[in-house]
This record gives sequence, structure tokens and C-alpha cells, in this order.
Amino acid sequence: MPEEEVEISEGKGDYEVLPVTPIHKLEKRIKYLEQAGTVPQLQSLIGQIIELVRGNQQLVDQVVRADAELRNELSRLPGKLDELITTIKSFLNLVKIAGEEEVRGVSPESLKPLTDQFQKMLEQNQKLIEGNQAILESMESLGKKIKMGTPVSKLLSTYPGLKLRKEE
Repeated sequence: MPEEEVEISEGKGDYEVLPVTPIHKLEKRIKYLEQAGTVPQLQSLIGQIIELVRGNQQLVDQVVRADAELRNELSRLPGKLDELITTIKSFLNLVKIAGEEEVRGVSPESLKPLTDQFQKMLEQNQKLIEGNQAILESMESLGKKIKMGTPVSKLLSTYPGLKLRKEE
């Protein structure tokens, strides 16, 4: 008989042929588990993961609070800008009325520096309004990303100038 064949006699008991590959796989897994470490090491790893999750949640809470504060501040801005525009318009009307009374004796060229300065002020105010609108849009976008569950790391890389404050 060749080595691979085994003769089984009927009188010695029951026999069953089993594949050896699954047994070898189980032996390897047992060795791996024995080498993986003890239960306290795994518990320590799980504890570190839980602390990391808690830290991330605190960071998300801080970002949400900072967002709410910024929204409050920005919501006050349009009213103040409207006030400023109204004040500037009334001031320009006063200057216009005063200028009409004095124009009779004054040449338009003498008023040119004053008009240029007013024009610069109007342009600066327009730039401020546009900048504030851009900030409002950016904050709305940030709020939507936070509500959609965008990871904090992606938010911080998208908005590199964003500074988080820790509330006490």
C-alpha cells in the first residue's frame, strides 16, 4: 500500500475522514490570538478610542457654539450697515444743500476733492457690504456642512483661518 492510503478494519470502531486544512487554519488563529495580547491591553485600546470619540464630540460642540455666536454677530451687522448708509445719505444731502447755496460763488472745480473723497467713502462702504455678504454666505455653507456631518478635520482644512475657542 502507498503512504497516503490507510487500511481501516471494521472491528476497531468508527472512523471518519476529515480535511486537515480547516484544522490548520484554526491552529494559526489560536496562535495569533495568543500573540495578540492580553485583555487589559485590549481594554486600554478601547478606552483610548472612547476618549478620542469624546474629544471629537467636544470639538464639534465647540465649532457649533462658535458658529452660533458668529451667526448672532453677523445677524446684527445688516442693521448697523443700514444705519450707516442712512446716516451717510443724510450727510450727503446736507452737503449737497450747503453746496448748492455756496455754488453760486464757488466753482465746481473747488468741490472736486470733496466729491472724490465722498466717492471713495461710498466705494469703501460698498466693499464692506460685499465682504459681509460673502462672510454670511460662508457661514451658511459652514453651518450646512456641520449639519450634514462633515468631519471636523475636513472643515478645518476647508476653512484654514477658522479659529476655535474653548468655552469655560
